[in-house]
Amino acid sequence: MFNNAYLKELNVTAFDIETTGLFFARDCIINTGFCSSQGEVWQAFTESPQDEKRVVEETVRRLSEADAVITYNGDTFDLPFLQRRAAKYGICEKLPPVWSIDLYRWLKKYWPQAKVMNSLSQKAVEEALGLASRRTDEIGGGECIPLYNFYLQTGSEDAMRKILLHNADDVRQLARIAWKCVFLPYHEIAYREGFLVRTENRRILLKGSRLKGSAFHLEGRAEKGLLPVSAYEDAFHLEYDAFTGNVVLDLFAKSAENYLYTDLEGLGLADSALQALKELPGSHSGYLILAENGEPDFRAVNRLAQTLLRAWFD
Repeated sequence: MFNNAYLKELNVTAFDIETTGLFFARDCIINTGFCSSQGEVWQAFTESPQDEKRVVEETVRRLSEADAVITYNGDTFDLPFLQRRAAKYGICEKLPPVWSIDLYRWLKKYWPQAKVMNSLSQKAVEEALGLASRRTDEIGGGECIPLYNFYLQTGSEDAMRKILLHNADDVRQLARIAWKCVFLPYHEIAYREGFLVRTENRRILLKGSRLKGSAFHLEGRAEKGLLPVSAYEDAFHLEYDAFTGNVVLDLFAKSAENYLYTDLEGLGLADSALQALKELPGSHSGYLILAENGEPDFRAVNRLAQTLLRAWFD
């Protein structure tokens, strides 16, 4: 996964948290952990209830330095929990435009093997991918809460060590799963789920593409307060609202027989960007095919959107 076309130029990290429960209003973060593509682990541990603010601050700062973060069920738990604990301390209103890659959702939706598995827990996926033996932790996730309560009562360094070891294994294994996921249809996932475009000055997080008639509609967001962008060309419209950070890109395709296509020469791109598009499999005689028989060419649409955003935001 780390080497695929959408991630290889980005700063990507695996991320996981341990908490005292499922409810952000009354539960707190025990610890957070990150793991790089090379297996380097960074962790923060909440040594007392009063120490949680520091852990949240350090975690948000580190998360903000990443372009993309890989989690397991992070879209529904880890990231919202962190965001709400951050809001409690007035640390930030929202996390910055970081591409959340929830492997649980991706595997459930795009991995055929998931349909025949009894469980899609992280450990079940590790087993299916031949990674289970790489674990060295001494406890399961359910043991972290009582062990943490014991730590708070006694200050036991062994209890803290076991929790941190479990969390470190979780993020390391998550990174290993990501390396193994070469079978996922990344062009389709990026088209349907969105991806992050990194330019020299901005990060633009796209939410995905929709084909409406003969136009591809994309929405996303970038940091607020940067110079506004408005481009109304024959082949596309691009708008960035500096007050909201919202980005809207519409790609207008021409139709012929069963094809939707765009005229590459009419995009006003630099020669190097134009040449990269001409090297795509769907490029013919100066035109780029974006869809055939109503089926989008995921790679072509993604690359065209990425190229236009970089040309206008750099």
